[in-house]
Amino acid sequence: MSRELRRQYGTIKSPWPDYAVYSFPDATRVSPAEQRPLMDAMNNIIAVNWQAREPHWTPASSPFDRKFSLILVYDASGLVAFSVYRKLLIAGRPAIYRSGTEVLPAHQGRGLYGFFTTEILRSLGVADSGDGGILYGWRTRNPIVWATNARICEQVTPSLLGTAQDPGLQAACVEMCTLLYPGKSLEIPGMIMRGA
Repeated sequence: MSRELRRQYGTIKSPWPDYAVYSFPDATRVSPAEQRPLMDAMNNIIAVNWQAREPHWTPASSPFDRKFSLILVYDASGLVAFSVYRKLLIAGRPAIYRSGTEVLPAHQGRGLYGFFTTEILRSLGVADSGDGGILYGWRTRNPIVWATNARICEQVTPSLLGTAQDPGLQAACVEMCTLLYPGKSLEIPGMIMRGA
């Protein structure tokens, strides 16, 4: 990250002395000159974690759209972790959708995913008010990520634990998926969306 960007945006207080953390509630605030190198760094982390052959983020599908917010974590070598998320209104309630969180393997196990979650929820005032009345969505193939996120929720759909499905929560999930991935088919009750 350039000095210009560091001057322009303050850091979130980092619990780690070797990390600098930057928050962008509006991802368009990342300057155009910074966007391409940052997108490349994000795609490089995704490629390491998922053996991706094609970039996930592209100029046509950019994380620097106004609908996204970003949290970036740097060490002396560069970007080591990031989280992209969206604030939405679903079923008349505030909602957060985790569009992607990635941490380089050498930095996993230090609590970065939980740190991102806390900061994202704080962005809606949840951590300060104690109000659990928001909807929280994520998409994952990783059972550890599912369990980590499910732990902070009152109810989850789909429940991997075999508990009864809440029709209102299921309807909110369908609404969120329709908004985020228009035209894509959603398999209910498993909430599986292939090819998205």
